Amino acid sequence: MIEPKVQCRILNDEQTEHIHSAAMRVLEETGCEVQHERGLEVLKSAGASVDGTRVRIGAELVAEALRRAPDQIILGDRDGTPAMTLSGNRVHFGTGSDCIFVREDGTGTRRKALLEDVRRFARLAQALDEIDFVMSMACASDVPAERQYREQFAAMLLESSKPIVFTVVDPAELEPILQMSLAAQGGIDAHRKAPHLLLYAEPVSPLAHVETSVEKLLFSGEHGIPVTYSPGSMGGGTSPVTGAGSVVLSVAEILSGLVLHQFAHPGAPFVFGGAIGPMDLQTMVNVYSAPFGASWTAALVEMGKHYGLPTWSLAGCSDAKLVDAQAAIDASLTTFAAALSGANLVHDVGYLESGLAGSLEMLVIAAEVIRIVSRTVEGLITTDDSLAVETIARVGPGGHFLADEHTLRDFRKELFEPGLLDYHNFAAWQSAGSASLLERARARVGELLASTSTPPLADERRRSILEILKR
Repeated sequence: MIEPKVQCRILNDEQTEHIHSAAMRVLEETGCEVQHERGLEVLKSAGASVDGTRVRIGAELVAEALRRAPDQIILGDRDGTPAMTLSGNRVHFGTGSDCIFVREDGTGTRRKALLEDVRRFARLAQALDEIDFVMSMACASDVPAERQYREQFAAMLLESSKPIVFTVVDPAELEPILQMSLAAQGGIDAHRKAPHLLLYAEPVSPLAHVETSVEKLLFSGEHGIPVTYSPGSMGGGTSPVTGAGSVVLSVAEILSGLVLHQFAHPGAPFVFGGAIGPMDLQTMVNVYSAPFGASWTAALVEMGKHYGLPTWSLAGCSDAKLVDAQAAIDASLTTFAAALSGANLVHDVGYLESGLAGSLEMLVIAAEVIRIVSRTVEGLITTDDSLAVETIARVGPGGHFLADEHTLRDFRKELFEPGLLDYHNFAAWQSAGSASLLERARARVGELLASTSTPPLADERRRSILEILKR
């Protein structure tokens, strides 16, 4: 977790109000589609205008939903210990979910993702201090579709003790996933204090709340599972081509989901945010890591902070097909943007191919980027000791600071020690084997996977998880 002292605002106060007002007009005049019978009943009872499946929501309902939603969420480790506080500018980084392909470490090949990949990514995420929460990173092609997500959840649960953000396609998988999480934590009391899991759900842009999406919202609210209801809109495709228009649409989609969620289950934990990027109108591909797309997403985070809600974003990912220079550039720019925005949950670290492929080496490199960014956004400490006036006087003109007591005392905490980057001169680099960044990352992956053991879990809890999975 980092809490940046250095921050950057995309929107000024006037722009924030303009976006809010525009989103309210969209909800009041255009409205949204709600394709769920109980969801329509909840909204109608709340006072929304319901015409068939078209629902128009007034600003007073949005204001009431915002009053009901908590401004802080605490997520717990697998044993129930509080691990992450989602509020303010506390930034937590984690992996992503559901990559169809894996960029094979060591061989450079691209293949279908397997359940074993979910396990390996979870073990690597467990070993990386920079990664605060776990997502599956792989959509296991060797598991039957009807039980795919519960199998992936169990794999993460058994390989890592960090909080889990999970997805499902079929809401029927929510119940066994919740039961496995409760078994791991030791029961409902630990879950109520600090749930170990958070559900990632989505509306369908533009402005559609389909049956499965509403079902997920209602289940999460009923059972106290924190949920992020995150649009994945594409500027020029499923949202307006302008950044401001895409933000307005996403705000309207999230807030309409929030109204449904809070009027069904007041006070249930809800995370505000999404991933907005432009569509390349020549190729029809969603440009996942476009720098200006990162600024759109950061603006959406600012809107969440304006509403006083915990926030969601993405970073550490790339549109590159290989772990190459483009991948490093994309990961660096998106990570800086997310950190400077102060987003609470930042997912998709380790993605390639616009979210189609995951890479262990990319995850390790992106973790190094997070370390660098975290040091950068700490800002400067200006105590009397750090200003070093006495030290400068002691060394004097023409001297050096190498042997001074101030340097010897503080250099370990003040200077960045790289894990993957090479700061040696050419001769030293060459004598060490002339390894590239990718080669060093590959070696680091091997070291971490070989040295990281699965966090201990009581036999009784492990048996309960496996029994639930079997049923």
